[in-house]
Amino acid sequence: MALFGRKKIESGVEEFEQGIVLCHECGKEIEFSGLQPLSMTQCPHCEHGYNFIPLRIADFWLFRPLGGGGMGSVYEALIVGDPERHAAVKVLPRDKKDDPILLAGLQAEIEIMQALGQHPNIVSIIDAGFDGTEYYLGMDFIKGERLDKRIHRLGRLSEMEVLTIGLQILSGETHIYNQGYLFRDMKPENVIIDEHGAHLFDYGICIRVEEAYEDLGDVVSGSPIYWPPERVMGEVEMPRSEIYSIGMVMFHALKGEPFFQAKELDAMARKHVRKVRVQNYEEKLKGIEPDLATVILKMIARDPEKRYQTFAEVEYELTRILEKRIHSRLTENGA
Repeated sequence: MALFGRKKIESGVEEFEQGIVLCHECGKEIEFSGLQPLSMTQCPHCEHGYNFIPLRIADFWLFRPLGGGGMGSVYEALIVGDPERHAAVKVLPRDKKDDPILLAGLQAEIEIMQALGQHPNIVSIIDAGFDGTEYYLGMDFIKGERLDKRIHRLGRLSEMEVLTIGLQILSGETHIYNQGYLFRDMKPENVIIDEHGAHLFDYGICIRVEEAYEDLGDVVSGSPIYWPPERVMGEVEMPRSEIYSIGMVMFHALKGEPFFQAKELDAMARKHVRKVRVQNYEEKLKGIEPDLATVILKMIARDPEKRYQTFAEVEYELTRILEKRIHSRLTENGA
C-alpha cells in the first residue's frame, strides 16, 4: 500500500481545484466529488492505491495528515495563490467541530499566535478564521524532525547539538515571554528541528504571564515528565518554571531517556516534588561534562529559588560552554 507520494506522484492546487487527486500508486485521476474529505479512499483503477481526500478551507487545501488528538487535527496544506509554499492547518475533530470547549481552545490559541508574531524559533501564524462551517488555524509548515523522534532515532544527542538546541529553545521562550506569555508545554514533542534550527509549536496551554502568576487551583496540564514542581503544587509559575522544563528536555536529549521514570501520573507528580538528595541528581548526570552538568543541575533544582531566575542567565551559561567547546574543537583540528 503506497501512501502520500512514495512514487513521487503529487497532486497540486490545480488538480484539487478540478476535483481530482492523482493516485499515489498508479498515477491515474480520481474524482473526489462526493467522497468524504479528510479520509482515505481506495483507487478505483488499481488494487493497492489508497489516497487521502483533500479539503479546501479558506485558501488552504488540506492534503496530508500530520498528527493531532482530542483537541484538534493538523494537516499539511497547499496555499491557493502560492502553491510552492506549504502550511500546517489545525482544525477541530470531525465529530466535534461545534464543541464549545474545543472552539474556545482553538480561538484562544489563534489569539496567542497572533500576539506572538514572528520569530525564528517559534512556529508562526499564517492565517486563521472561520470558513463557512468551521474554524481553522494556518501556521508555518516546518519540514523537519521532531525532537522526540530524533532522540528515539539516535539514542542520545551530542552535547554540542543539545547546547545549540537549548539556546534556540531559550530564544523562542524569551520571545514568547517578552510578548507577555509563558509557553508551559515544553517537551521534545513540541520542538521541531530543520536546517534553520529548533522551533517551538503548540500553544494549547500557553497563558498570559499575569495568569501564570495567579493560583491556577487544580488545573494541572502539560506533560508530567517535564512538569515544574510548582505546577504540581498549584503554585505560581514564572520563567524559572520554564527553565526547569527546558533542563528536563535537555537531560532527556543528552541521556536518551527522561530524568524521571514513572508510568502512573500520580507517581510522576510525586517524583517532581519529593525531596531528593543532590547526590542522586548528580548520579543521574554522570557522563555529561561537569560544566554542562552543573548548569542542568541548577536548571532542574526542585526549589525554584535555587534555579536560574531568568532566561538570560541560562543563555549566558550555555553560550559560554558552547563557545568553549567550539574553541576546543578548533584547537584540536589546528594541532
